[in-house]
Amino acid sequence: MSARLDQPELVVFDVDGTLQDTFQWWPRVIRAAVKLFGERHGLEIAPPDDASACAVVGLADAEVWGPFLPASHAGRWLELREFAVPLEIAELHAGRDYLFDGVRALLGHLRQLGVRVALASNCRARYFAAVCEGQGLGELSDWQYCLDSQGGCTKAEMVALALEAAGTSHAVMVGDRETDQAAARAAGLPFVWRVQEHAALRDPDGRWHGDPDELLGLMGFPAICS
Repeated sequence: MSARLDQPELVVFDVDGTLQDTFQWWPRVIRAAVKLFGERHGLEIAPPDDASACAVVGLADAEVWGPFLPASHAGRWLELREFAVPLEIAELHAGRDYLFDGVRALLGHLRQLGVRVALASNCRARYFAAVCEGQGLGELSDWQYCLDSQGGCTKAEMVALALEAAGTSHAVMVGDRETDQAAARAAGLPFVWRVQEHAALRDPDGRWHGDPDELLGLMGFPAICS
């Protein structure tokens, strides 16, 4: 185990694809939003397949919405987002648990150990509130940051805000996307890649395949049932 990963005082987690299995529901929601958008504006838009939908999870703004529109209408991604966000909010508040198996136990265990937990997500405030409230991530974490926090911030700035709030530089970033890894590197933090098929990252400081005890072991903490 790298000394840089050894028992951090703070763990900063990405959300979509890392803590939440967004891939379960997002393809269905974006297909519905694209259909509504096309009907409203008289456009024939092919519904995205699961792979195309999942490829944008964890990206931000135009990178998320633009790929689902014809090239001649790609600049209208904000309009498409307005069709999708209410569907997302309804899905996340529908009483279904979309967190990956073991995530609730993992976050609770970290906090029992005295480790602080922050969320850093490349999403906007309305969606983020639905995740934090509808999926319970707000009560399982100490700080929550998104693109609208502090009047607007990047993933790297979210990590910096979390470090400042926790009053420590002894931290680890856990995420599944290049933006997560870049944010960790900008802050001088070790990065653990939450391995998933929709992104392939090079040279993380650790790889986590989803088992809570695997991540705890990487960071030098006792297993949940030990």
